[in-house]
Amino acid sequence: MNHWNDEHALSYDEKWGELEFHQQIPALAKVSADCRIVEVGCGGGYLSLCLAQHAAGVKVLAIDPTEKMIELARLRQQKADLSESQLQFIKSGAEELAVEDASVDLTLAAFSVHHWRDSKLAMSLIFQGLKPGGRIWLCEDLNTPVDGDMQVDNSLKSFNGIKTLLELSGFTGIDKSLHTSSEGEFLVVEAVKSSS
Repeated sequence: MNHWNDEHALSYDEKWGELEFHQQIPALAKVSADCRIVEVGCGGGYLSLCLAQHAAGVKVLAIDPTEKMIELARLRQQKADLSESQLQFIKSGAEELAVEDASVDLTLAAFSVHHWRDSKLAMSLIFQGLKPGGRIWLCEDLNTPVDGDMQVDNSLKSFNGIKTLLELSGFTGIDKSLHTSSEGEFLVVEAVKSSS
């Protein structure tokens, strides 16, 4: 996902940076009090704020490989007056995720999986970081164009592609749902790191 430049970042953030759907995601992803969350591909950080403010004691680590996105995210964080202990932004690709093993309750990726440079490595790191019984929540916008000058893995914009990736990484209980609104048609895929 490091093929984004400042222009890409600003254009994306202006168009997709603050969706009403972002505000629905914490409830859809069942974010609860004291949840430790990793958000992969946080972009300009609006969803990260929604997650951090959803319930008491939630802690969010939000990563994105694009410097400009992290800059935009930190500006949003300052405006919202959220401390680093509640919400931390780090410049990092999905393939460089560095968290303690079995320390995360929930990992989210909204509209980013198809941009990951090495999806198998990224998903194995996510799996490793989740606690037994921890969950992954992924979302893709089915209406976004798949062409253009961005490097995209189109197989990861479909349920079958995402399901295969999750199964390869050891996830179980894979479930999908569709959410349609004026903003788009969103495919949501959830799975669990089995506690056995």
